[in-house]
Amino acid sequence: MRWVSIACLGLVGCAGAEAMSLPPQPPAHVDAPTAGSAAHDELGLDPGETMAFEVRLAGVLAGEAQLAVGTIGEVGGHRAIVVKSRAATAGAAALIKSISDETTTVIDADTGRPLQLDSTAVVDGKTTTAHADFTPTSANVTFTRSEDARPHAFRVSFAGKIAYDTHSAMAQLRGWHGAPGATRSVYIVGGRRLWRVDVTLVGTESIGSAMGNRRAIHIDGAAFRAKPNLALESTTATRTFSVWLTDDADRVPLKVVAKTELGEVAMDLTEYNRP
Repeated sequence: MRWVSIACLGLVGCAGAEAMSLPPQPPAHVDAPTAGSAAHDELGLDPGETMAFEVRLAGVLAGEAQLAVGTIGEVGGHRAIVVKSRAATAGAAALIKSISDETTTVIDADTGRPLQLDSTAVVDGKTTTAHADFTPTSANVTFTRSEDARPHAFRVSFAGKIAYDTHSAMAQLRGWHGAPGATRSVYIVGGRRLWRVDVTLVGTESIGSAMGNRRAIHIDGAAFRAKPNLALESTTATRTFSVWLTDDADRVPLKVVAKTELGEVAMDLTEYNRP
């Protein structure tokens, strides 16, 4: 079910899934920023904004998701902003398997980098909680499942590059202002893995949405499993996806479509509010 929250975040159509590979394609790598360089064009988050989405698998309602952005405050000496999301099965999918996933990320408002993350996933009554602290070189993660006697811990290294979680990666995409044909790569911590996501700004086009026909920025992406030294495990993309953002100052995710082994997953914006 991780694909629900991933699609909601608008960038990582792969980050938490162990999915069937798609046909090979050469990864178009553009250097991601290093820990000492500028990481983004702008924050890509509007304090106080909220979003709601419906998720469909092969055209059938499968899930619902919501996302909310807090106000800028201070956490550990950093100007920070909190982003919360919740995704859950809905419709017929909820009858087959009951899944909910809630995630909270504290993001540095000056750099756009994640500082810490907390998540709770419940699958048919079994709960897994996780906490991650991000440093300039790694993410230190602990997680506990319902049946565990004690927490498990592991470390995801990203070799001095900047790595994001799905909330901060979504913000990076919204804050990216490129010309048609521009490309960019970002590293994302998803589950126990490090991923490299390559995105290309296709251009602008009109699409239909719950908010009416809107002019949208079309971005295509491909995600690859990465090793701790940042080398790719394979040149075959684990997931490909497309994102459409409103072509205005808000750059709201209108639609996300990802190809999966189960069929096409589409997430559509159903509600957007901001102060």
